[in-house]
Amino acid sequence: MTRIWKRLASVLAVAVVAALAAPFLPTLLADVMAQTATDGAQVEGDTMVAEDLDQPVTVEVTRALSRVVNESRTVAGRVEPARAVDLAFQVPGQLIRLDVEPGDMISKGDVIAELDRVDFELAVDRSQASYDLANSELKRAASLAERGVAADARLDSARAQFAQADVARREAERRLSQTQIVAPFDAIVARTFADEYVNVTSAAPIVRLQDVSEMRIMISLPEELASVARSEPDAFEIVARFPAVPGYTAPLELRSFSTDADPTAQTYDLEFAITGDTDPRLLPGMTADVRISTATEKDRPQSVIVPVSAVDTVSRTDPSIWVYEETSGQVARRTVRLGLPVNDEIMVLDGLQGDELVVSGGWWRLRDNQAVTVSGL
Repeated sequence: MTRIWKRLASVLAVAVVAALAAPFLPTLLADVMAQTATDGAQVEGDTMVAEDLDQPVTVEVTRALSRVVNESRTVAGRVEPARAVDLAFQVPGQLIRLDVEPGDMISKGDVIAELDRVDFELAVDRSQASYDLANSELKRAASLAERGVAADARLDSARAQFAQADVARREAERRLSQTQIVAPFDAIVARTFADEYVNVTSAAPIVRLQDVSEMRIMISLPEELASVARSEPDAFEIVARFPAVPGYTAPLELRSFSTDADPTAQTYDLEFAITGDTDPRLLPGMTADVRISTATEKDRPQSVIVPVSAVDTVSRTDPSIWVYEETSGQVARRTVRLGLPVNDEIMVLDGLQGDELVVSGGWWRLRDNQAVTVSGL
């Protein structure tokens, strides 16, 4: 009897559990099925991505060419004199003579300006009188010393006084000579800073002179062109034209190269001299259009040229180019040093030998040693 009641209790328990779980059974089955489907889709998607990574990418390739490039560039320049100096008196005084005006042409040795000389001439006369007196005293002391009448100490004192008088005389003469400003070279007067009859101090500029015996052109070059201009100055032909002097073209010759780069523009200052006859209309301060072109010698080395579109400038700090290997069908990144652009092409100074196949389109989808299919050949 007890066994029968235990079986009835078991059957009732199962029935109660089934009744309670029945409303939730469809939802549980749906969740299990959905999770199974999701896992299957994820596995299938991962498989498809892996398969896509293994698929070759189609890119456009172009052959790097080696040829002599005739390139040119025009930069702005400024006309400068060979030298410009501000002249001043070395002594103070009243300016009583100024013989030049801005724009005057003067020759070496011409008197430009003069101070009132009266006080300086009087100083020379005083020093000359002291000099003559000291000279007489020295001769008298020397004569007495030879006869043994005077002591040697008197002779030594006379000699010292004579030396001091000589120095004072020469100093007065020198100050008198400094009352005139004389042209140190053939020049053009650029500017005057004082007027006649004013009192001027020593070292105050009176006139500015420009040496136009040789006219100079100052330009600034970017670093990639400046490096070549410094190491191979004969590789370029440089001429200048001037908007204010139409019809005049001047060949230029390098005079100096500043190695102190401009910190902002990263440019270098170069100074050129105008060779040949200079047009008299040309003046310091005028602007110049300087055309720099590669020389046309037959033995000039060839340059490696690639399309501008082949340069990868976004993946790394240094520019690079993707090179396609025909034997393996893969690409490899190569860091390069670039030169000047020439229309839609650019010079490669280092990194390519020439005749390589480079990726000119689609390189942004590449990775090293990736297999690709090519077009454009």
